Amino acid sequence: MKRKIYDKIMDWKEKSNGKTALLIDGARRVGKSYIAGEFAKKQL
Repeated sequence: MKRKIYDKIMDWKEKSNGKTALLIDGARRVGKSYIAGEFAKKQL
């Protein structure tokens, strides 16, 4: 499942270089945990 936020997370990864934390904020039950998990799986 592709989400719009995935591109923003990729931008954060490229710009931050591991020096800043990422906060995924939003309403309940919109897929925040899902997208964080998918990002972790694909980027390792």
